[in-house]
Amino acid sequence: MVGMGSEEEMLLRKMLLDMQRKMASKAAARPEEAKVDYARLFTDSLTEDGREMYRMALEQYPEAARKVAEAVGQLIAAGKVRGPLDAESVFMIFEQLGYPIRIETKIVYKKKGRVKTISEVLKEE
Repeated sequence: MVGMGSEEEMLLRKMLLDMQRKMASKAAARPEEAKVDYARLFTDSLTEDGREMYRMALEQYPEAARKVAEAVGQLIAAGKVRGPLDAESVFMIFEQLGYPIRIETKIVYKKKGRVKTISEVLKEE
């Protein structure tokens, strides 16, 4: 810093030091803002029946379901997955990853407005 007096040098150093402090505080604040809850992003994109299917997946495969939610949330954030995810989509994701979600199914028999389970019909016969 040729041609500057010591007072000017000190002012310049002080300004540079202030700028460095401001930049450091901004950089420290960014990681908190940049941290995205991908699992939350995933659950927010589920339809009502999709949430129910994900709930069943959580009951059957808790650790794997959380990892899947995180991974799909990242895909949603990257724009590679769009739109709401329904139960069928959630079921297919888990099935393709080797975690088939077991769903309780019922076969019903309907005759003259009365609904009976198939086991009730078989017992009557």
